[in-house]
Amino acid sequence: MNHIDDELALRRLSARYIDAVNRRDGEDWIRCWSEDGRWSLLGNSVSGRGDILGFWQQLMAGFDFVLMLPGSSLFDINGERAEGHCYLQEHSRDSNGQAASIIGRYRDVYRRTDGQWLFEQRDYTLLYSGPADLSGHYHGAANASSASTGSQT
Repeated sequence: MNHIDDELALRRLSARYIDAVNRRDGEDWIRCWSEDGRWSLLGNSVSGRGDILGFWQQLMAGFDFVLMLPGSSLFDINGERAEGHCYLQEHSRDSNGQAASIIGRYRDVYRRTDGQWLFEQRDYTLLYSGPADLSGHYHGAANASSASTGSQT
């Protein structure tokens, strides 16, 4: 593969991830992860597909709906590994009827396994949370200006 093909494959991986979240399809969602992946989200870190899926299912059970919308992404590709980041918007309503909007950033490490790019590591930083009119809390954009991510292991 060349860098253009790799970048398209990484963008497709992110699209598959977001699509599975929006459809609440845990089976498709977990296929985006490497077997030994690590996910850090809101102060929690889980490793391995089984624990990652269990944590995701626990989180999703608290929502009537979640709509994840992709933003910009950048990738640094180096052979069978890559690093990158992407911005996301999320709109949700929890099981108590509370609506929320979130803007966040994933810093990622990817690994190509059997010709397919997968998430090896995803670290989420919350940038904004609150109402859709952006009157909520801005958490800051620490380290958000860098195009490359550096390893988070």
